[in-house]
Amino acid sequence: FRYKQWYQRRVRGDLWKHILLSKKLSPSSTELAQAIATFAVKLATEPIDPKHITSYVASRLVPLSKKPNGIRPIGIGEILRRLVGKVITRALKPDIIECTAPIQLCAGLESGVEAAVHAARDLFESENCECILLVDASNAFNSLNRVSALNNINYT
Repeated sequence: FRYKQWYQRRVRGDLWKHILLSKKLSPSSTELAQAIATFAVKLATEPIDPKHITSYVASRLVPLSKKPNGIRPIGIGEILRRLVGKVITRALKPDIIECTAPIQLCAGLESGVEAAVHAARDLFESENCECILLVDASNAFNSLNRVSALNNINYT
């Protein structure tokens, strides 16, 4: 079943790639690519009424098992949405890194997570460190009560 889903996504992705890059479909493929680029620029630079892009932002919901016996719905955007998102992200990558790099280790930094692991190890091995507190606070569906969490941190 999973292979079938992967194959269907792969076929759809390959179809878009074929349509956009095919010389046989030119000039239509070039016009489509230009229209997608124009849409991406507009999406990234202008305010757009959400009513006009409902089909674009629609997602397929896939239910994933959640321990102990729940379901977590995961929304998967369609290929055009993922394509435009990747293009915009690639164009804005330097700005994203500049704005998020101090707090997001995977925001374009080379070996960001590896550096964090080494930094934590060095901190733990220093003479001034008695312990390291690891907090795994889930915020899926805004389930974390921040007031209670902060109160518990202060009085624990």
